[in-house]
Amino acid sequence: MRRVDLRSDTLTKPSEAMRKAMLQAPVGDDVYLEDPTILALEEKAADLLGMESALFVSSGTMGNLIAAYLHAPRGTEVLMHERAHTYRTELSGISAVAGAKPLLASGDRGILKREALEPLMNKRAIYYMERTSAIFIENTHNFCGGSVWNALELVEIADFAREHKLALHMDGARLFNASVASGMSAKEIVKDCHSVTFCLSKGLGAPVGSILAGDRDFVYEARRTRKMLGGGMRQAGMLAAAGIYALDHNIDRLAEDHQHAQFLAKAAKENPIFTQVIEPETNILFLHTDRPAVQIVEKLAQRGIAVLSLDAHTIRFVTHLDVSTVDINYVSEVLRELK
Repeated sequence: MRRVDLRSDTLTKPSEAMRKAMLQAPVGDDVYLEDPTILALEEKAADLLGMESALFVSSGTMGNLIAAYLHAPRGTEVLMHERAHTYRTELSGISAVAGAKPLLASGDRGILKREALEPLMNKRAIYYMERTSAIFIENTHNFCGGSVWNALELVEIADFAREHKLALHMDGARLFNASVASGMSAKEIVKDCHSVTFCLSKGLGAPVGSILAGDRDFVYEARRTRKMLGGGMRQAGMLAAAGIYALDHNIDRLAEDHQHAQFLAKAAKENPIFTQVIEPETNILFLHTDRPAVQIVEKLAQRGIAVLSLDAHTIRFVTHLDVSTVDINYVSEVLRELK
């Protein structure tokens, strides 16, 4: 039986060419700033983002945590969407470690709009209320179906941050999915952000690692904070080499993953057991059903298809580079005939 794993794009395995690049990578001690491959990755990432500097970190969670630690002094608030990954699935590090409190706002598709944010800022004049110090936005937005911020939305949130003197951080775990889908370069997307993270280990296909970027002073302090959190690395150039390979070879092909998600959505629309199909903007597809989602997940597992139930009636599919068009055609066939 065919096996197709669509639980997440974190499941990708390094290709043979990527493994070869890792094997051949020159290495040194990263804590002493002597690993040439890590330095090359950081320079490459900063250039792609139009940022002054970048830092290789072990995960997006670590990158977001460092950003919170630096942007949000202890006892202040970080404004974010109520379904933000930083709030839902990063183990409350923003509070437990950075000492800040999430301030949650609603917004369609995970997009934060001025009308939802303004009422949350009114209390700042009251001396015994917390001060809001930063805004975290997510692009693409995982738990809102891989949604993408458009250019106008990005301008509006940047204007709001400036007006209220807030640091603006982008959790860009799937930033290059957003770039491919919107037609905007990564540099254009993040140009008004004080800092940004993106993952090398999701759709880009590297086995581990993320980038945190900002201006030179921010990244200098981020490197100190990374060390404090136990994230200082030694001869990690082999991991950085995978990141360089991913940036050189795996960005443009993300369009194929987006197309695969659209194929799955089209098939699901032909089956009445799916009461709502959220049109995918990138590589994440949400299907809603009146039946218990776990039952649908089990039926798919019996056909060799692995997916996740996000709540009682929502199922998530994530396409990625280890899933072929042949695999997608098989899953589409199963979705059409599932009872």
